[in-house]
Amino acid sequence: MLGELRVFEWKGTARTEQIVPRPPLKTVITAVRALDGRGRNDVYLYPKAAVMHPYLCVGGGNGRYLLTGVLPGDRFPTLVDPSRPELPKQALRVGGQEGLYPANWIHSLDVTLRIVEAFWNTGEFSELEDVLVWAEP
Repeated sequence: MLGELRVFEWKGTARTEQIVPRPPLKTVITAVRALDGRGRNDVYLYPKAAVMHPYLCVGGGNGRYLLTGVLPGDRFPTLVDPSRPELPKQALRVGGQEGLYPANWIHSLDVTLRIVEAFWNTGEFSELEDVLVWAEP
């Protein structure tokens, strides 16, 4: 897919941004795997370069990931596992800030990589095996 990858690194409230135009899937996967839940806690995937909608944000890191994004019309899908409970909420650093998120919004690396690959290949928010769904909380 001819899109772009944006990788952020946070130092306190300051951030640096690396824009990678037309990255191969391998580069995208490497960026997601590099998320550590501390200074590197968000990457953004844009299926079309210089087009801001849609995009997928992968936040968190170190085995715990939040997948959310934006669709045209200011719609904000978030990947949810309805088979898991929402509570207790869990702390996760995304976008340089720690927040509390429903437990069923936080996913494993395996799930995250499968969603990222599907999004990168199609530019769409694909559901995973009819188990995980995109909700608009």
